[in-house]
Amino acid sequence: MKRPFFWKINGIISNLLIPISIIYTLISKFSYFIRRKYISDIPIISVGSPIIGGGGKTPVVIAIINFLITKNKKACVLTKGYKGSIRHPTIINNMHEVKEVGDEPLLISKIIDTFVSKKRREGLEKINSYKYDLIVLDDGYRDVSILNKINILVIDGNTKLYNNFLFPSGEMLGSISTNIKNSDAIVQLNQDKIPIKIQHAIRDSRKPNTPTNINYTFRHSNIKNRIAFCGIGVPEKFYSTLENKEIKFIKKITFNNHYYYSQNDVNYLLKISKKFEKYTLVTTAKDFVRFDDHNDPNKELRKVLDVLDMNIKFDNEDILLELI
Repeated sequence: MKRPFFWKINGIISNLLIPISIIYTLISKFSYFIRRKYISDIPIISVGSPIIGGGGKTPVVIAIINFLITKNKKACVLTKGYKGSIRHPTIINNMHEVKEVGDEPLLISKIIDTFVSKKRREGLEKINSYKYDLIVLDDGYRDVSILNKINILVIDGNTKLYNNFLFPSGEMLGSISTNIKNSDAIVQLNQDKIPIKIQHAIRDSRKPNTPTNINYTFRHSNIKNRIAFCGIGVPEKFYSTLENKEIKFIKKITFNNHYYYSQNDVNYLLKISKKFEKYTLVTTAKDFVRFDDHNDPNKELRKVLDVLDMNIKFDNEDILLELI
């Protein structure tokens, strides 16, 4: 979804939507509460964020997966596959396309077994017929019908919280205090930029928490003059990261979150790229998986497109070891 402009201000529209936000929050909580409770035979780690989209949840899921692999744990991921057409529980294979399973699940499936299911419980039941040590749930943080899950909350200092209103009045999925209260552990990204008030709330909660070390690398080239484009939840995070790497922008092109690029978009990007040296175009890993043999049939764009990869390491791995 495209983030509405009024989320960035404490204005009339946001204030008018407050009653709807209260009703939405109550209905959401009630719908989870009345669902039949489910206990998984396989332990579950559920990763969530206090905001809707762009909260750093998926990179942390990938970091947890990579950590589990180093500990010889056989794990898998379950996600709803946002914007994907597949509804029933399905394990992603190399024949699946982004339109079927969604961009984030397709990205994660390059690393580990990844299931998509529009109904979370059905997905868990399917996975429980396999022999995994752990299930990593991409979202499901607020689903109280799943009883035996560990909730990991991601708080990213690079994500600016503007009006602090609940969705749809703002971008918050519950208050910060409620999110922290519902967590079993907290992962901090860009911890030096997390507002002091939130840092104090994390400290006062006495919940296990770990800062992180984030390493950004270009997949192909270290040239400084770039044309950057993306279609993610908070595009400003991508652009500010590039700025921190001393990138000089020739142009910035922003698409909607989870945007599926058409062949016309590919031709447009190719036309721009031909005016500059190879790998001047740069995007995110999540955007890159949205290019395939349908919109980029001859891989022309993918051959000249650079990707900014993100690698997260946990400062306090003992916390994760204790949880699993």
